Amino acid sequence: MKKKLSLQALLSLTFIVTLLISVSISYGLIVKNAANRVKQDEERLLLNTGKYLAEEPLIINQLKEEKTSLELQQYVARVSEVYHLDFIVVMTMDTLRLTHPDPKQIGKHFIGGDEQGALQGKSETSISKGTLGRSLRGFVPVYDTQDPSKQIGVVALGIKMNSLAEMINQSKKDYQLSLIISLLFSLSVAFALSLYLKRTLLNLEPQEIASILEERNAMLEETKDVIVVIDLKQHILLANAQAQTLYQYTTQQTDCVGKPIQELLLHFDVTRLDKKTEQLYQQHGQDYLLSAAPIVVRGQTTGHILFLRNATETLFVTDQLANTTAYATALQSQSHEFMNKLHVIYGLVDLNAYDELHTYLEDLLQPEKEFARHLALLVKDPMIAGFLIGERQKFSEIKTTLTIDIFPEIPLCADAEKRTDFITMLRYVHHAFLQKKLPESLTLLLEWQEQQIQASYTFLPNDFDENDWEDIKKGLDSFYLKQFLLETKSEMTFTADSLVIITQFPKEVT
Repeated sequence: MKKKLSLQALLSLTFIVTLLISVSISYGLIVKNAANRVKQDEERLLLNTGKYLAEEPLIINQLKEEKTSLELQQYVARVSEVYHLDFIVVMTMDTLRLTHPDPKQIGKHFIGGDEQGALQGKSETSISKGTLGRSLRGFVPVYDTQDPSKQIGVVALGIKMNSLAEMINQSKKDYQLSLIISLLFSLSVAFALSLYLKRTLLNLEPQEIASILEERNAMLEETKDVIVVIDLKQHILLANAQAQTLYQYTTQQTDCVGKPIQELLLHFDVTRLDKKTEQLYQQHGQDYLLSAAPIVVRGQTTGHILFLRNATETLFVTDQLANTTAYATALQSQSHEFMNKLHVIYGLVDLNAYDELHTYLEDLLQPEKEFARHLALLVKDPMIAGFLIGERQKFSEIKTTLTIDIFPEIPLCADAEKRTDFITMLRYVHHAFLQKKLPESLTLLLEWQEQQIQASYTFLPNDFDENDWEDIKKGLDSFYLKQFLLETKSEMTFTADSLVIITQFPKEVT
C-alpha cells in the first residue's frame, strides 16, 4: 500500500511549490521590467548626451570644416569615459567619421545603415551591428548655429550589447539577493505554519481525524445515554440523538445545538460541574444519574461534557448490591450468636429438657410469626408487604429493631405508579438511615386515610446521636428528593425525634 504524505509534509510541499511558482513568475516579470528599464535608461542617456554634444562649438566647427582634430578626438574620448559609453562617432552628412575609438576607422563611412533617420533630422535609437559588434545606438542631428535650419552632421553614441548585458546582469544580482532572502523567509514561515497546524491538530493526520470523528459520531448516536457538550457560557455545542429526543419532548422543538443548556435540563442550576461524581437528577418524573467532566485543551478549560443516564436500572442494581453486602456482613456478625443458640439447643436436648427447649424455640420464632401475621391482616397490597418484610430484615441485620405499626389497614393501591413512588420514597429514607449508627429500636407508623398514606419514623431522643440525625436530614434535603416530592405531590417534615412523609395513595374500588 502506498504510504500517504503526512499533513506537515503535504502542507510544506504545497506551500513551497506554490511559493516557488509565484516567486519565479514574479522574478521573471521583475527581471524583464528591469532589463527594459535599463535599456530605456541607456537610450535616454544616449539621446541626452548626444543633444549636449550637438550643441558643442568644437563639434559644430569641425563638422563645418568636415575634418577631424586631435582636440576633437580627446574631447570625445573624455566624454565617453565620463558617461561610460563604448563609442562616440561624429559624422558628416556623407557619413564620414570624424571620431572613432579605433583611429584607423576615422575618415571611413559609418557602418550599420540605421543612421538614415538622423541624417533626415530625427533623434532616435536602434540596435545594429558595426565595427565594434552589436550595440545600442543613439543618433542626434547637429545643426549650424548660424543657420539653425541647416543640418551639418550627426552625433552617434553607442553601448555595446555586451556592456548592456552586464548592466542588466548586475541589476539581476540585486534582485537575486532579495529573491533568496524572500525564499528563505517564506520557507521558514511555511515550516513554522505547518508545525503549528500539526500541533493544533494534536499531531493527528487528516485521515486519523476523519476516522476519530466517525467513531465518535457512531458512539454518540448509538449510546442510550444523553450526552451534551457545553461551552463556558453554558450553551450547547454538541448533542447526540438521545439529547435531541429529550429536548424535543421538553420544548417541542427539533434542534438544541446553540441553545442554553437550561432549555434541555430544566433544573440545571442545582447541578455541580466541579464534581465528577454522579448526581441524582429528575425531570418529567424520570430519575437520571448526571455526571459532568471538564474539557481541557492545552491546559485551559473550554467547556464541559455532560452524561445523563437513566437511573432506574442502576438504582435497582445498586440497591441489590447494597442488600447483598449488608446481608453478607450480617451473616458474619451473627455467626457467633447463631453458634451460641445452637449450643443452647444442643444442651437442652442433651439434658432431655424438651419442655424448656419448646419454650426456647417459641421465644426465637414468635417475633417473626407475629410480624408476618400482622402484615397479612393489615397490608392488603402484597408489593408493599413484601417490601416491609425485606426492609425490616435490613435493619435487623445491623442490630436495630424496626417496629412497624399500621393503623388502620392499608388497602390495595388503585394506581401502580403511586405505589411505586411510595416504595421509592421509603427506600430512599431507609438508605439514609442505614448509613448511620442507629438506636436499638426505630418505629415506623403507617396510617391511611382520605386517599393518603402517612409514614412516621419515631425514636427516643436520647437513643439517637444528634450529629447523625443532622447528617440524615441533610442527606434527605437533596434536590433529587425535593423534585421527587414535588412530582409526586408529597410532603416530608422533620422534628427533633421524628420524620413524617405524606403522599397520595388512592384506594382500589372493589
